[in-house]
Amino acid sequence: MICNGIDTHRLAAFGELVVTHPDAATMTATVETRWAASYRADASTSAFRIAGEPIPRATTLPADLPQALGGDDGGATPGELLLAALSACVTQAFVEGAAMAGVHLDHLVISADGQLDLRGVVGVEGVRPGFSRIHLDVEVAASADAAQVDGLLAAALRRSPVADTVGAGVAIDASVRQPHPA
Repeated sequence: MICNGIDTHRLAAFGELVVTHPDAATMTATVETRWAASYRADASTSAFRIAGEPIPRATTLPADLPQALGGDDGGATPGELLLAALSACVTQAFVEGAAMAGVHLDHLVISADGQLDLRGVVGVEGVRPGFSRIHLDVEVAASADAAQVDGLLAAALRRSPVADTVGAGVAIDASVRQPHPA
């Protein structure tokens, strides 16, 4: 059955597969970001794997700062990209959950806004450079009552990989390679 553009039978079969075969549930995404000039950097999807099987990807997202912060306004800021990733991931999880519950959506818009203190970005001691809060505003028209919609949003937030990563935090490690010594 198709609901909200989602093939619910296919989605249910995929869910069953990853539950019964955990080795098939591992997904790896790789993004390569290249500095272009000034504050401009282009992030390109280069590899996406599910259970070790490659899935072709070829998307580039420009990142830049607005002119007011010294950039050329050639793309979204990295913070805006984070908010976009969060709201897009929650949107997808919401649509998926609604489809599986048989709830038809006529309209769904999720707006994300975040607040940060720029003093942290410039290195002021004791001030975090990241968002201190993020708010999602959900506008929805659906064949469901308010309690069902609230439940769909709560489930979407629980099932969103990006919401989980942002909300719980994740360890980040980094290493440096210098293929061409300076």
